[in-house]
Amino acid sequence: MSTQDNTEPSHRMPSWREVFLYFLFLGFVNIGGPVAQITMMFNHMVEKRQWLSKDRFVKIMAFCHMLPGPEALQLAIYVGYLKRKLWGGILAGLTFILPGAVVMIVLSWLYVNYGKLPQVTNALYILKPAVLGIIAAGIIKLGRAAIRNFFLAILLVGAFVGMRFAGINFLLILLIAGLLNLLIEEGWPLLKKTAPTLPAAIGGIGLLVPFSDSRLFQVAWLFFKTGILSFGGAYASLVFVQRGAVVQYHWLSDGQLLDGVALSVATPGPFMLFTTFVGYLVSGIAGAVLATFFVFFPSFVFVLVGVNYIEKIRENRKIQAFLAGVSAAVVGVIAVVSLDLIPEALVDWPSLAMALAAFVLIAFLKCDVALVAIGAMLGGIIYSSIRGSV
Repeated sequence: MSTQDNTEPSHRMPSWREVFLYFLFLGFVNIGGPVAQITMMFNHMVEKRQWLSKDRFVKIMAFCHMLPGPEALQLAIYVGYLKRKLWGGILAGLTFILPGAVVMIVLSWLYVNYGKLPQVTNALYILKPAVLGIIAAGIIKLGRAAIRNFFLAILLVGAFVGMRFAGINFLLILLIAGLLNLLIEEGWPLLKKTAPTLPAAIGGIGLLVPFSDSRLFQVAWLFFKTGILSFGGAYASLVFVQRGAVVQYHWLSDGQLLDGVALSVATPGPFMLFTTFVGYLVSGIAGAVLATFFVFFPSFVFVLVGVNYIEKIRENRKIQAFLAGVSAAVVGVIAVVSLDLIPEALVDWPSLAMALAAFVLIAFLKCDVALVAIGAMLGGIIYSSIRGSV
């Protein structure tokens, strides 16, 4: 057997065929959101196939958690790169995304053409509250990971209050939170040297935007911005899409966005595939393809470029302090967006009970997210059948 690298001589180098077939298989079965997907990959890559040691897996996950975008996809790209270099990383990422993206486009077409049918609305009546419960459990998990001290807790609360009650733009909130935590951890003299470059780096992205009224351009820009700035993982992307597609452009309603999120939870692939649904509703197949490409493209760049700098990034205290502040604020802004989705999901007492059940099962009983999602899907189908026969 070949060695993976100089640090892990005991872990084998799979063939191109094995890498392709594994990530293609994963693309069809990785249902249930990022936590379920990462757990599944740990079981396969570390315990069964022995591609990685547990320590190496954890270090890779720490790197992926620092990046904006979907952690599970980034993990797949990273492992593909380790095993088969650049084309292995690209292949792993594409096979992780494409099956779910194709399924989502088909579901989006069905939704547009048959979404008003009683069978569909009855199924979503069960699924949407469960998804809200899954998101609430995700917020709790993110909060536990992000809040490592009292000041970070203050940033979380401040982000929630600033966005919910003061109407401050969430990107500005994230920037301020990162700079404030950098100030607290590293001190004012260092901040004076560093701070001007951080807003410039983020604000400079705006210089890439030409003035255009094209709907397809607006789709591409919104989802590129989502992919490149959604710190906090897949759930953070909800903030960008809800604020852009619903509040700014009025392309769809909060209820339709939640329908897309529900379908993404019930579909294999990254959680952020709800962006494919939104793109389809805005501009058909062209919009779906553009949304999918631009929301995931940054993850490929971040991982394939950053893989050689992982240790430097992880040991840089300034970057870590800034990202810690951003991560804390992200939890607060996700909570704000989740509140906006509540009226569309919790329409009566039974739907409230279903949301609470999903939340308790995941947050306290530690049930697998995939099992909860599958259970909600089956419940929706059964409920739809019962209502249809009455």
